[in-house]
Amino acid sequence: MMRKDVNKPKGKTSAYAFFVQTCREEHRKKNPEQSVNFAEFSKKCSERWKVRQVD
Repeated sequence: MMRKDVNKPKGKTSAYAFFVQTCREEHRKKNPEQSVNFAEFSKKCSERWKVRQVD
């Protein structure tokens, strides 16, 4: 039986998913020890996304 490659990409990353990933990395750099409330973090990211879409 063949094993699945765990490093294989799962598909294309959407622009929004890439944006959220970038926001998360920025947050980790600024606040490395602070835990993240996912719901609150997601809301803030979506607000930033909406602002960037208008420009």
